Amino acid sequence: MNMMNTLIRQTTRDDARFILFGAPEVPRTIKQDTANKISGKAEQGVWLYSNDEQTATKFGIWECNAGKFKATMDGYTEFCHILEGEAEITNLADRSSRIVRAGDSFVMEAGLETEWHVPIYIKKCFAISSLE
Repeated sequence: MNMMNTLIRQTTRDDARFILFGAPEVPRTIKQDTANKISGKAEQGVWLYSNDEQTATKFGIWECNAGKFKATMDGYTEFCHILEGEAEITNLADRSSRIVRAGDSFVMEAGLETEWHVPIYIKKCFAISSLE
């Protein structure tokens, strides 16, 4: 089962929640993505705080240690805010690259194919909106 689908909720007005990241504590899940790993360990961990089926959105924290991997926004758009560390992200369509660091915010639109190079460590908050 895909770890991003393990905590699916259908919210209603009666059970809608205010969710503070870190409280309650949610388990860290290892994202198994060996097919897209290019080099290094590139172990990815995710804390998924909300996975709302009704709005096709996911919210959480993601981290990765040193390595290089490919990521494709396949059917979703993702907003990111870097909390710690840095990475160089290359757009595979035009080979342009950008370094993102703590404090940076950005959006990766559906269909974007990227290659991430994480020299040491990176941690981000994310919001994913699916096209489904």
